[in-house]
Amino acid sequence: MTLEHNTLVIDWAGTLTVPMHELFATAAHQLGYGDDDIAVAFAGLAEYLLADDSPVHRAERGEIDDDDLRDFIDSKAPGVGRIFDPTGPSFLHGADRPEMTALLEDLIEADVTVILATNNFRSAQEVLATRYLESGLVSALVNSALVGVRKPDPAFYLLCLEAAGVPAAEVVFLDDQERNLVPARELGMHTELVGTDATAAVAAARRLLLGSP
Repeated sequence: MTLEHNTLVIDWAGTLTVPMHELFATAAHQLGYGDDDIAVAFAGLAEYLLADDSPVHRAERGEIDDDDLRDFIDSKAPGVGRIFDPTGPSFLHGADRPEMTALLEDLIEADVTVILATNNFRSAQEVLATRYLESGLVSALVNSALVGVRKPDPAFYLLCLEAAGVPAAEVVFLDDQERNLVPARELGMHTELVGTDATAAVAAARRLLLGSP
């Protein structure tokens, strides 16, 4: 059977991993914060995290050093910067969804190209490369901080296509944020939104890339 799609481009945090709130909550608990502490800290940081020119987004584009990002966060919420430090109990060490890991293993075994495409930090590169690239779970890794552009900028998706070496029509794109799916869809990729329950998205990826029923 000949399939129309031969490449998976998959987001990391909240898509390949457990949902984002679980990543941060687990790391925060390991750092000694309670649920109330977490809620207060992130509520106070919201205005500094969400805007496109926020320190987080600037670090994700490689415009500022990760140390500067952590220092800034600590100046607003003392100690919280540690949650972005890959040398400690950071969200970067959070758990993968087992169903996603199984999907990647089956895709690689079937010679399907898998691109891990993440809005992330320079200091995360070694962790991600060791965990996914060197272990053979993915074919390539596109980290926003290293390429200077982040989702949902269309240029990011073009870099993913370049890494895959295929046209958009042959790509399945998975992400947990609808705003990140829109540019991929506009370029011609098949997109699937990954929710708290990833069952439907995994089934769709298996059908499109492996021909599973």
